[in-house]
Formats: sequence, C-alpha cells, structure tokens
Amino acid sequence: MNTPMVVFTDLDGTLLNHDDYDWSAAKPALAALKKRRIPLILVSSKTDVEMLELRRALGNTDPLVCENGSLLLIPEDLLEALGVSADPRSISGGYHYEYRGLPREQILTLLNDVKTDYRFTGFAWMTDDDIAQHTGLTLEAAHLASLRKASEPIVWRDTPEALEAFTERLTRHKLRVVKGGRFYHVMGQCDKGDAVRYLQKCYEHHFGAVPFSIALGDSPNDLDMLNAVDAPAIIPHSDGSRLKDPALKRAFVAPEEGAAGWNTAVLTLIDR
Repeated sequence: MNTPMVVFTDLDGTLLNHDDYDWSAAKPALAALKKRRIPLILVSSKTDVEMLELRRALGNTDPLVCENGSLLLIPEDLLEALGVSADPRSISGGYHYEYRGLPREQILTLLNDVKTDYRFTGFAWMTDDDIAQHTGLTLEAAHLASLRKASEPIVWRDTPEALEAFTERLTRHKLRVVKGGRFYHVMGQCDKGDAVRYLQKCYEHHFGAVPFSIALGDSPNDLDMLNAVDAPAIIPHSDGSRLKDPALKRAFVAPEEGAAGWNTAVLTLIDR
C-alpha cells in the first residue's frame, strides 16, 4: 500500500506568479495530484472569498487555510471523514468556518489606538483603488482582498526600530506581526504552521495512517508551515533571492520562480 500524502501550498509568489497571479504553468502538477487523489490544501494570507474563487477555478475540493492560519474553511461533506466536529452555527455556504485567531474588529480597535505613534496604513484605511495599486489586482479582486475577517495587512512606513517596538507592543495584546510577500500582517497568536499541524491530524484520521506531508512557500510567513512538514520546498523570487532559514537546510529549492517552479517542485517531491 502506498503511503498517503498531503500537500500544503502558499499562493502568491508560489502557486501563483508574483506579478500576474497566473498558475497555468502548474497545470501538469495539479493534474498529477488529482490523478493520485492527493489532497492539496491552499494556505494563504488571502481572504475566504478570494480563496473560494480561486478554489473554484482550480477545481479544488479540499480545505482552505485563510488569512495566514487565522481562519480555516472545511467543506461540510469532509467533516466526518476528517474527524471534525462542528457546531451547526459555524457552517455557512457548505463550509465549516473555524476561527483560530482574533476577530478583525478587535485587531482594528488596537491598531486605531496605536496609529498616532507609528506610521503605517492598513487595508481598513485604503480604498479598493489603493489596494489595487499596492497589489496589482483588479479593482474587483482588490475589493475581495479587503473583506477580511481575522487579520489586517499593513504597509509599514516607519523605521525598522519602530517596527520592533510596534511588534512588542502588539504582542502584549496577544497579537502577532508576520511579514508576508507584500505586507506585514497583524493577527492573533496563530500561524500557518498551527493550521497545517491541525489538518495533518485530520488527514491522519481520514487515512488511518500518518500522511507524508509536503509544503511549498516563498516568504517569511511560510516558515512555520514549511517547518511543520516532512518535505518543505522553497520557491525562489524573480530576482534570484529566496527564503533562507537554518531549519530549512533540507528543503527542496525550486529551479525557477512562481507556478513553473511550483510545478517542478511538486512533481519531484511526490515522485520521491
């Protein structure tokens, strides 16, 4: 019997190209995962509405990890198989919504309190046009990116020293500041790694065996996820630089950026 597998992946700069968000170069690996019935869990800083739209485009049917692990969406028809007990009130649109961080309203209240002491701009203070300019998204897509539930992306406009003080101050209020590919993300005390470890247990229940786990990412906010799996893969950036961490010496480094690099990494790792 083959060892069961599960794949976790970041989106922007990983499965999706950094500049144009295209994923067509990843189609061979996506097809291979479907053929082998290997679950592919999308793990991103994106909102639930953004990820549900992408999930439909990819033809994906697996759980989603949204807003850097602050919110999980588990399809209602997978709850029993994954051993997840859900309050009926947590189910909306066919998905169980599992909040693992803090509500955005609570995060914004604190950010409002400290805004006079530091220079930064959060999505809550931006128009859809502002978000589009910072991300390269269309106006419609930028609006979906603004519909956050459990985190707040910010553009940092202050000094590195101020960022350190800002981070320490938020930590005292049970918040984290996590660096992503484009923004810093303010969120509760959770991360992508927590969500991945939780879902690994769910799939162990589903398969009746510990699955071999693969994760792919490109940014500092992917470190916790990459360190939580058996086979981490790093997708390099367009300038040739890449994520580096002493704990990731064993990581597979893709030969190119974005979807093409993702494709190579997935095909290599699932065949090992």
